[in-house]
Amino acid sequence: MKKVLFLMFAMAFTTAVSAQTMPSVKADDVKSAGAQALAEQNPEMDKQIKDALMKDEGLQKETINYLKENPETTSALTKILADNKDSIDGVMKSVLGDSQLTSAAIDWISNNPEMLNKVMKIVGM
Repeated sequence: MKKVLFLMFAMAFTTAVSAQTMPSVKADDVKSAGAQALAEQNPEMDKQIKDALMKDEGLQKETINYLKENPETTSALTKILADNKDSIDGVMKSVLGDSQLTSAAIDWISNNPEMLNKVMKIVGM
């Protein structure tokens, strides 16, 4: 009788445990968490991002496009674009001269694993 009772308890326990599901983790979440941890771990990250923005034209264009599309930065960037007509370097210097635009650009890059990887390659890390 004890064996039957033990067997029934074991089956009920196994059924209860197997019915539980483990949460799944997406690869993008892991990459994002790693990039964010890297940004938080390195106090020089802001400086490295600014340096990369001054060095790489492709990074400059992508950042400027982001700032154009971001409703919080569109009006400030429109004025800068008008003042600096076709000079990407001039636009980027003006963006980095404005604390709000700089903060928006750095936050976007820091929270975007693909862009953060580009910055790391540009600054040689």
